[in-house]
Amino acid sequence: MDLVPIKVLIGLKEKGYANYPDFNIISRIIRKNLDWSNYVDTYGLGWHYDKKSGHKEHTDDSPYGQQWGVLIIPKEFADEAIRLFPDKVIKMNEEELEIFYDEHAHYHEPDEKIDEKVLNSINSKKEIGRELTENQKKALDPDDPTPGIVKNKKKKWKDFKNLVGVNIVEWKKY
Repeated sequence: MDLVPIKVLIGLKEKGYANYPDFNIISRIIRKNLDWSNYVDTYGLGWHYDKKSGHKEHTDDSPYGQQWGVLIIPKEFADEAIRLFPDKVIKMNEEELEIFYDEHAHYHEPDEKIDEKVLNSINSKKEIGRELTENQKKALDPDDPTPGIVKNKKKKWKDFKNLVGVNIVEWKKY
């Protein structure tokens, strides 16, 4: 799946709700007759929000009341979003996407997913001197998907990219 990243500035409405650009003014043909919020999840990779500087924090590039979010979506939708909302939507390259993804959107996630119940069972077995099964040994390998200790493949952009099978197309190639 070939997609492009865009960075979107999201404000706040009066009652504290997020104020997204009105992406529903993008052609229904481009949106495939979907509401924009369904389109970005169906044909893209959904939202990735800045968790370091949300609406209630102030940083130089994200004043109080505003927050950056990234969409990884088909180019046709991205082009229209940039054209219609040039003050709120900007292009990103994959290097910028990786930095945002790793250092802002997903930095807070754990490196590994730990299944305490499985690990306690393995430890109990070890304590009484019993040999571990092949599956129990796999459960201790973070790179193996067997429940126990499993690497979080959604934390880092490179792992997530491989997990979902996306190809980021550079803007200059169009």
